[in-house]
Amino acid sequence: MAKVHALRRLSTLALRQRRQRLVAQLRLPPHLIRASVVERFATCGKPNCACAQGQKHGPFYYLTQCLAVGHIHKFLLKSPADLQWARTATAAFNQFYDGLEELSQVNTELLRRGEHPGA
Repeated sequence: MAKVHALRRLSTLALRQRRQRLVAQLRLPPHLIRASVVERFATCGKPNCACAQGQKHGPFYYLTQCLAVGHIHKFLLKSPADLQWARTATAAFNQFYDGLEELSQVNTELLRRGEHPGA
């Protein structure tokens, strides 16, 4: 869910300046991934294993990406380097998306005030 930015109290000039800063900052990082890193613990099903008494195996880390309803890509991140790269890439996406969302809200507020954001 997007963060709601308090923009109505800002002056139109302040909104224009904020839009200019956001556009200058928003550069598409080439390493971003729209996904989640998920931590899982599992049981193996062997009756004499410690996991049968509650000590589950793991943690195992997965990269999970929902492409559409019923279409989810998920795979195991096998090394600490893969895990770190996935966390960095998902964080890059979230940071880019947050800036894009704020830009959208600024443009919406400018349009509500009768200004054409692209002008």
